[in-house]
Amino acid sequence: MQQLISEINTFCNIYLISISIIVQFVVYPSFKNYNTNQFKSFHSDYTTKMLYIVGPVMTVELLCCVYLLYVDLPSVLFSSLLLSIVWVLTFAMIVPIHNRLNNNFEQNEHRKLLRLNGLRTLAWILKFTVIV
Repeated sequence: MQQLISEINTFCNIYLISISIIVQFVVYPSFKNYNTNQFKSFHSDYTTKMLYIVGPVMTVELLCCVYLLYVDLPSVLFSSLLLSIVWVLTFAMIVPIHNRLNNNFEQNEHRKLLRLNGLRTLAWILKFTVIV
């Protein structure tokens, strides 16, 4: 069972790295190409769809990490710490920026979003290198 959970964790990690890289280099940079009216509609639609694309996989990854912490704490402690950083970046920092951007696009918030997503992507990549 532990091996299967570990493989699911690795798959989720690879999936989320892939999505995060696409978002970092394609999606987020395109935000500045929309006028205000177009952006609000696009952004609202984007955030809803992304919730369905990444939310379940992030949840499965978290549940895998919790299980692996329970059965083999020392070997997954660092990767779990990196996943904790991902969750804090996502829900304490990135989601609030999306909420502000949904109300009003601002260049400064857009730059913060790019930086924070870059950090989140790096944390996922580091987690992957640790678990393999």
